[in-house]
Amino acid sequence: MTLRLRLTKNQQAAIASANAPTLEADENVKEDFYAQLETILSETPTEDKIILMGDFTAHVGRDSDLRKGTIGKEGVVKSNSNGILLLTKCAEHELITNTLFQQKEKFKTSWRHPWSKRWHLLDYVIVRARDRSDVLLTRAMTSADDHWTDHRLIRSTMKIKIAPKWRL
Repeated sequence: MTLRLRLTKNQQAAIASANAPTLEADENVKEDFYAQLETILSETPTEDKIILMGDFTAHVGRDSDLRKGTIGKEGVVKSNSNGILLLTKCAEHELITNTLFQQKEKFKTSWRHPWSKRWHLLDYVIVRARDRSDVLLTRAMTSADDHWTDHRLIRSTMKIKIAPKWRL
């Protein structure tokens, strides 16, 4: 799902929500998902902002030296194959994830494994690297009602000016 939001006379924001296939999903399903994501990213004009958010079932790790400009040092655990797919797509389009903010582990992690009860970072808010300064903070909301889901809500605070309504 994609929403276009007018920011200024010459700029819009493409706000997209995504739910990636799981790690165990068929490779064709993963390829289809990333092809659809590629369509959204490539059709968004370069002057526009991109805010991509969703459950990517991806561990991106914290190796910011290997993935300079794509992730920060504040990731969680090692990367997995879905994480590599996501980071590759981010690198192709100069996007950056929510691994930039130093905070307690409980504010980074978004999904609780049903058997081990360990928390993992699977949900991301992703923007263009040049718009990184617009993102003030991205964190998991630990106080949100989590009785009906194994995911925490992710909140991203951004400073973006929206165009005023024109009066006739």
